[in-house]
Amino acid sequence: MDNINIENLLDPISVKVFFKDYWGKKHLVIRRNKYKGLYTWSDFNTYMNRFPANKSLQILDYDGKDGKWCLDKMRNGQLKLPKLSKQDVFNLWKKGKTFVIPFLEYEKKELVDICFEFEKYFGRGQANVYVSPGANSKSYPAHGDSTENFLFHTEGKTNWTLYKEFKPDQPKTVLEKVTLEPGDLLYIPKGQYHEVTTSEPRILISIHFANKEGQSLEKFKITSVSDNKRDKWYDWKPFIKNNKQATTERLMNKKNWSKPYFNQSK
Repeated sequence: MDNINIENLLDPISVKVFFKDYWGKKHLVIRRNKYKGLYTWSDFNTYMNRFPANKSLQILDYDGKDGKWCLDKMRNGQLKLPKLSKQDVFNLWKKGKTFVIPFLEYEKKELVDICFEFEKYFGRGQANVYVSPGANSKSYPAHGDSTENFLFHTEGKTNWTLYKEFKPDQPKTVLEKVTLEPGDLLYIPKGQYHEVTTSEPRILISIHFANKEGQSLEKFKITSVSDNKRDKWYDWKPFIKNNKQATTERLMNKKNWSKPYFNQSK
């Protein structure tokens, strides 16, 4: 994967154009074939097979009444929610429920690198993964987020409706309806109303950030990596000794067979 920096993340839009014309003002659709491997079906399959040893899993409309099941809030008793077995969760998946996995940036180094890069310009962020098993999997109604949102589409097609209104107004005027595919990026500024529907199985990563206090084009602050309080990604590699002893080559591995292995009389 390319060196992750803001130029590559916003390519082909320049950083200057992004902050001048889009940041905090209007959504941006970038169509491209980049970063589509950030989170795959294989990654999701591995994550879900840890259940219940993982955390933070949410299931939308788990009860058919717009209820949201949250693993963490069920465990700590914050909400009175049913205790679901792995089979129960799998059955909900087979019924077409959308799964949300918050705080997933430390599942992959690339996601940590993206967070570090955006956090130079914004406050602390996080990566939430949205996964739907099929068409018309229910998601959230039209809403505006309280953060700047960068949505990386990695699997399948996702249908978006973008509205003109920002909070506290209600969504009324449709600005654009667009279907995004793997590799595409959608930026939605803080508060802009939007809505999602699925036309097939899909995965997208919502990587979102609060604006820094007082951040403006006139007084723009960039945080250095060394000043970022986020834990870095460590490479947990085994210890390799450089003074590796030479091993005797096994006779059967030699290119030319040695005579003692054969009956020399024949």
